[in-house]
Amino acid sequence: MHKTLICYTLRKKSQSARTKLHRELYGYKDISNHGKYTYKRKGLIHKTKSKKIIDSVILTTPKNAPQIIKTLKKHKARTYTFNILPEDK
Repeated sequence: MHKTLICYTLRKKSQSARTKLHRELYGYKDISNHGKYTYKRKGLIHKTKSKKIIDSVILTTPKNAPQIIKTLKKHKARTYTFNILPEDK
């Protein structure tokens, strides 16, 4: 099965801009009413069943890649995309 490897960089971005992007991509834990209620907010990676390999590297299907790249471009991240082909046996 073909996969797409997406690498991105947030060089020269503020910490708040990085946090906004990471919350949108990976999700976050929402705590309300002084810790009485806790909600797990899912990010785009979870919704598209993609995988975070290491920092700033995402493995996804070619079908879901444009959605992730669009989100990265919205936050002005520099992206690099590689198509991964399966090994012939």
